[in-house]
Amino acid sequence: MMAAKYYPSREISHIVEQRMREWEIARDQQRKAEQLRLAESNINIDYITISRELGSGGETIAGELASLLGWQLYDQEILDFMSEDMNVHKSLLESADEHTIGWVEEWLGPVFTRKAGIEQLTYYRHLIHVLMVIAKHGQAIIVGRAAGLVLPRQNGLSVRVTASLEQRVKNYARENEISEAEAFSIVEKSDRTQKSFVRSFVNQDVTDAKHYDITINTAKFTPHSAAKLIWRCLDQRPAPKDSK
Repeated sequence: MMAAKYYPSREISHIVEQRMREWEIARDQQRKAEQLRLAESNINIDYITISRELGSGGETIAGELASLLGWQLYDQEILDFMSEDMNVHKSLLESADEHTIGWVEEWLGPVFTRKAGIEQLTYYRHLIHVLMVIAKHGQAIIVGRAAGLVLPRQNGLSVRVTASLEQRVKNYARENEISEAEAFSIVEKSDRTQKSFVRSFVNQDVTDAKHYDITINTAKFTPHSAAKLIWRCLDQRPAPKDSK
C-alpha cells in the first residue's frame, strides 16, 4: 500500500460521517448548481482525480487545491475506510438516487479485472461504488486508488503528479527524517505496489501518460503553484465534440 497520513479510526469515521451529512444538505443545492453550470458552459467538471508517486508532493498539492476550490478532499485512507466498512458502504449507497445507482452499475461490470481473489474483488467492487457516488455528489478531489482510471473522463480532470526518483527519495527522507538509503527502499517499494495494485484492479499501467489530462513534475513547481495550475485548467479543457 502507498504511504499516506495516518488517521485514528474514530477520526476517519468522523470525517466520513461529516461528508455524508454535507452530501445530504447539499443535494438540492447541487442540483440547482448543476442546471446553472450546464446553462453557462459546455464543460462540466465534477471531480479532480490525482494520481501521485510517493515523495512527489501530490497529497500537499491536493490539499492546496481543495483550499483554492473549496472542494472536499478524499485521500487513500478515507477511500479505503469507506470501501471496507459495511455500515458506511450501506449508508453511502442510500445517499445516492436511482440515477446515480444506475450510472454506477453501468460502469461497474467491465471496469475491473477478474484476476483477483474473491476478497479482493469484493473490496474492488465496494471501492468503485465509493468512487462513483463521490463523483456524482461532485466538487471532490480524489487522491489515489486509481480513481482517474475508473471514473468517466468526460466528467472529471485527471492529474498525475510525478518527479524524478532522486528528488522523491530526497523529499521523503527529509519529510520523514530518515536516511536517503532507507527512503530509497520505501519509495521503490511504493512504486512497485502502486503499479501492482492498478494492474490488478483495472489492468492498466498507472504510469501511462494517456490516462491523464495533466502531468505535473514537481521539480518545476511549488505545491501552491501546481495547485493553481490545475485550478486554472478547469476552464481550459476543450468542449466535447458532441456538445452543442
